[in-house]
Amino acid sequence: MQASPLDIFVLVSGSFSIAPLIYLALRGYRDGRELRLVQHEVAALMSEVRELQHEIHHDQRAAASEIVRTKETVERVAQAAERRRRLPRVRLEFPGE
Repeated sequence: MQASPLDIFVLVSGSFSIAPLIYLALRGYRDGRELRLVQHEVAALMSEVRELQHEIHHDQRAAASEIVRTKETVERVAQAAERRRRLPRVRLEFPGE
């Protein structure tokens, strides 16, 4: 946080009066409250991020399982197609037709 001209004035004039010290104390308290609110917001966002990461991880595991099942199915189909080789087709032509 950068000091404003008013803060500098208050610090310089603080040696002459107690009022600027009260002003600085109140401002520090207000800034502390704002910081606390920001910390709560960040904590809530981090909680949401953790939930999203958990959901993504779950979806990734499900997708990986689906990919494995698809691969196994493709391999079974390929093996079945390999075993079932067709005989060559014979074409018969009769003269005169």
